[in-house]
Amino acid sequence: MDKMIVLIGMPGCGKTTIGRIMAKELGVPFIDTDNLIAEAEGMPLSQIQQKKGMKYFLSAEEQALLSLDDTPKVVATGGSAILCPYGMMYLTSIATVVYLEVDLHMLRLRMGDPKKRGVVLAPNQTITGVYKERRPLYMRYADVRIRTRNTRPRSTAMYILDVLNGKKKETDGDGPKERTATDGGEEKNR
Repeated sequence: MDKMIVLIGMPGCGKTTIGRIMAKELGVPFIDTDNLIAEAEGMPLSQIQQKKGMKYFLSAEEQALLSLDDTPKVVATGGSAILCPYGMMYLTSIATVVYLEVDLHMLRLRMGDPKKRGVVLAPNQTITGVYKERRPLYMRYADVRIRTRNTRPRSTAMYILDVLNGKKKETDGDGPKERTATDGGEEKNR
């Protein structure tokens, strides 16, 4: 791997879990930009937004994106990274950007309370509103789009690597399929 891989998508789509698996498989570092922000600010993301506001948070997120160098690594961005135009333009110039797309119903199940999770919400905005606002931006910045429905993180990570290596097409159905012991795969359906 000679290029950084950046994962984008809604909170709860699996960027961190899948990114860690991909980095381990590739033998490269893994970085979560949410952790970079929390470390730089000395507090959890939800507190940053509560105490300093959404505008400040997005500025801190943009700085985290711009701080990344172009060495090979896998990066999981915060769900609101696509609201940072300079940061995203920078990343698209030095990395392969992969959009992990999850349907709204699945996001609601995975996410729980968006405020506790630190999701950037405008006043009175719902997760449905966030999804509708952000999806076109995820599509705009993505080099590759992977639909992750009811798939296991390892299956998704390996599928992404196969797409990036040209072994599979990005549009193969609806994303990775679960492998079973009988088809030579590593995972069993449970």
